[in-house]
Amino acid sequence: MVSKMKRLPTLAKVALLLLVLLLLLAATLLLIFLVPRRRTAPLPPAAAPPAPADNCSSDRAVAFDFSPFLVQYRGGCVHRMDGTARVPAGVDAATGVVSKDVVIDHATGLGARMYLPPAEGKGGGRKEKQKDLPVVVFFHGGAFVIMTPFEPKYHDYLNALVARARVVAVSVDYRLAPEHPLPAAYDDSWAALNWAVKNADAGPEPWLRDRGNLSRLFLAGDSAGANIAHNMAMRAGDVNGSGLEGGAGVLGVLLLDPYFWGKRPVGAETTDPATRRRYEATWSFVCGGRYGIDDPLINPLAAPAWVLRRLACGRVAVTTSGLDDFEARGEAYAAALNGSGWRGEVVRYETAGERHVYFLDQPGSPKSARELAFAAAYLSRG
Repeated sequence: MVSKMKRLPTLAKVALLLLVLLLLLAATLLLIFLVPRRRTAPLPPAAAPPAPADNCSSDRAVAFDFSPFLVQYRGGCVHRMDGTARVPAGVDAATGVVSKDVVIDHATGLGARMYLPPAEGKGGGRKEKQKDLPVVVFFHGGAFVIMTPFEPKYHDYLNALVARARVVAVSVDYRLAPEHPLPAAYDDSWAALNWAVKNADAGPEPWLRDRGNLSRLFLAGDSAGANIAHNMAMRAGDVNGSGLEGGAGVLGVLLLDPYFWGKRPVGAETTDPATRRRYEATWSFVCGGRYGIDDPLINPLAAPAWVLRRLACGRVAVTTSGLDDFEARGEAYAAALNGSGWRGEVVRYETAGERHVYFLDQPGSPKSARELAFAAAYLSRG
């Protein structure tokens, strides 16, 4: 009996200790479930490597690197690095020029942006006349792979040119390589040129029908667009072709820093083998390998004199820039045309110390203003 009595305090101590532990556990559970907890935002997932635009994220193997213009991937996806921005047509606040977009061929998607200068006579006393404006069909540059008439630089340039020269302009939205390799751009440009001629003659497009003077038809373009303008004039004079709609003639061609090249260097053209291989490879890329680097489409100097004499216009202006890789061939083209027996007038304009189509990137510079004045005067001269 004495032994049992001695165990009672020990059991009481153990029971008390267990009770204390249970109370501590209960308090802890209350703190966990009843006290508001601070929520922590989940960590963001690990950043994925930068993916190319144009839905090329799953296509990583490069087929052709045409930097800084585009990259084509082996799966066929094309990532354009420049020339994809767009501005809407409308009234240009700086010049008063009005623009609008038209569809020429629904089947191919061929279209154009048209430009009309502001009316004269408001305060000047001069009244607008019917069919008083030269017609300019303009082809944008971009190595045949980038840019559109809706790109801000080209839209601004056409507004300035149309206001200064007082012409009605059709800026052609031709299809681009590599999705549509050459001759797609040439074919689209020919279709757009004939569309402009037809509408300037009899409509129904009102700006061309009512204001365009078809006897003052000009072709103009920069870089690859200048290449197109030359080739359109050559196609118009091809004795084996049908010529322009209704037998229309081209008064003049304006080539701004034209994109021409060839196998052998001319004049002061670079002799660097890597540069020359690069230009040859990019030409093959844009035409899908259809035409060699000495095809007259890219190298007019390869054509015999009697072929150059077919150039179907009365005068040609060629502008070049002193730091441009294409300067020497532009000069050689003008000289070859002069020496071919062609009966038209060749005009040269040179800008020293500037790179290819600098006037698009530096529209406010004094040199750009002078070249714009030259181009406008050339197009507005009767």
